Amino acid sequence: MKQVLLGAFEINQVNLTSQGLWAHPDQNTHRYKELGYWTELAQLLERGFFDFLFLADSYGYPLVRGETPDVTFQQAVEIPKNDPMLLIPALAAATTDLNFAVTTSTTFEEPYANARRFATLDHLTGGRVGWNVVTTSSAVVAQLFGREPLPHDERYARAQDFMDLSYKLLEGSWEDGSVLVDKAARRYADPSRVHRISHEGPHFTSHGYFNSEPSPQRTPVILQAGASSTGRAFAASNAELVFLQGRDAAMLRAQVDDLRAAAVSAGRESSAIKAISGLSVVTAASPAEAEDKLEEYLSWVDADAARAYYAMMTGVDLAALDPDASFSTVTTEGGRTQVERYKDTSVRQAAADFIRRGMRELILTGTPREVTEQIEALVGETDLDGFNYTPFVSPGSYLELVDQVVPELQRAGLVRSERTATTFRERLFGAGNAHLPADHRGARFRVAARSLDEVGT
Repeated sequence: MKQVLLGAFEINQVNLTSQGLWAHPDQNTHRYKELGYWTELAQLLERGFFDFLFLADSYGYPLVRGETPDVTFQQAVEIPKNDPMLLIPALAAATTDLNFAVTTSTTFEEPYANARRFATLDHLTGGRVGWNVVTTSSAVVAQLFGREPLPHDERYARAQDFMDLSYKLLEGSWEDGSVLVDKAARRYADPSRVHRISHEGPHFTSHGYFNSEPSPQRTPVILQAGASSTGRAFAASNAELVFLQGRDAAMLRAQVDDLRAAAVSAGRESSAIKAISGLSVVTAASPAEAEDKLEEYLSWVDADAARAYYAMMTGVDLAALDPDASFSTVTTEGGRTQVERYKDTSVRQAAADFIRRGMRELILTGTPREVTEQIEALVGETDLDGFNYTPFVSPGSYLELVDQVVPELQRAGLVRSERTATTFRERLFGAGNAHLPADHRGARFRVAARSLDEVGT
């Protein structure tokens, strides 16, 4: 049985995916504005041998039929929230081998500024950073930025141009060995090995030098989620870790196989992309107690808040649909992951499931040993590379997992038991693999990959 990666899913706000759970007596997410809350969490994750903390983000908030419903503010549905990127230097200083992935959007950010921020984070963390690449469908965000919303496939075309320019900046401006730091000769860098980049793409134009020197990974680890055919093709070319969503082992296995095949079609190794699924765990001394605890958590979910949350992510108002219709007829120019998830169900079933579970797909209950056996079976049936753990309450859900389940996973050989201070990419692909591999799309933009007179093309 292979060792799996263990990530933690968080957002710098009050709720995660279960809207209304913020009010639970054991929930501490109202402390999200306190740096101490986050450093305590990072240290707990490191103690529990988590491989990374994943920080999701969006500028958006719910808009239903052109209005933001009152429940949005009453239940803190995606508002208020803070910028998660600013947490990372402090969390890196409080830990030694925990990695960090943070979300930024190719639809509303600018490539040069974004690349510079990630290069800075990669320096400050010693190469422990990843970039969750998203395209943004929200009409709210378009209004906030004063832009017109982009159709689904055009968002991905913009995203690829964004990535190609980013690769040029991060991989193609400074050669390896260009930084000398030679005080005696008074030469910090060798100008002959620093190159202007020139990019004239369909969406972005940039000419000049990247003003951050090469960081430990150069390009941060690229993470992505996207269930549409366009999103999967984008992942095949760019992603190194992909978040999948499936209700059962068969659905996840099909996605893993599709991902592996897509990587090969893109000229990469089948193992070049790690496949991660969401996971929530509720454990207790007996299966019945664990089920009761789960139901108690879910009793805090606010149905109206959950529907508003779904509308924000997809642009689909569940209350406006015919409950007896097939969900396969639902189309959107918004985010499609949570639409594709329900394509084989009715609208009534989809709405009930999302209100109950939110974005949670795999919810395992039982004793610590029973949960470990379920995880072991899932890995064997699906060939998943790991899980992105979503708590119900913080820090309680994490404490249960770290103190009760992780030791069982370690005994089963599923989770590492030694600490390794490496880069994020080396944690994924092994020692000596801090940089993008030669078969990754980004590698073609390195100076060494092309003659110098081609660097500007």
